[in-house]
Amino acid sequence: MVDVPAKLKRPTGLTGAAGEYFIAAELSLRGWLATVTIKNAPGVDVLAQNLGLGVTVAIQTKTASYGNDFQLNAKCEQPSTALNEWYVFVKLHEERTRPSFYVVPRNIVAGFVYATHREWLSRAGRGGRAHKDTTKRAAAAKYLGGYEDRWDLLDRPADQAPLLADQWYTGCVERFGLPPDHPGWPRLDAV
Repeated sequence: MVDVPAKLKRPTGLTGAAGEYFIAAELSLRGWLATVTIKNAPGVDVLAQNLGLGVTVAIQTKTASYGNDFQLNAKCEQPSTALNEWYVFVKLHEERTRPSFYVVPRNIVAGFVYATHREWLSRAGRGGRAHKDTTKRAAAAKYLGGYEDRWDLLDRPADQAPLLADQWYTGCVERFGLPPDHPGWPRLDAV
């Protein structure tokens, strides 16, 4: 566990709100009309429209503070039938430092969250005991590097985005499969 300096600790709600506003700002800088939604919009934290392209996207945000992984839940394993649903993971760093952003199609997130949770369940826990199932899930920024700052992916439907996830994630999917009703991985040559 990374020791987090006291000045970088903040309440979870503020961390999440910061991530949403950072995303809206990044999109605005790139010519998108972006707005943070009200808190009861299920699965959508930021709505954005690129008028030049005629594209509208729904973004769910996950924000991690300094030294932490992204926290998800079992609902993140549910695939989407919509064309433009995305996750943007925001990794906060020290104050006055631009965060890192990872722009990932929702169905790719559903696949790796499903598979990596099953991989975790397959391994022994402390003292060699089996892990108990839980609704909690996690994702690490180090496995999302191919999606870092890939704002350009939002210009096309999410199902046309390339598979840029780390080999560990794709290996988990090969071993444990995809969630029920998942449309499948994108072709590797779609880059």
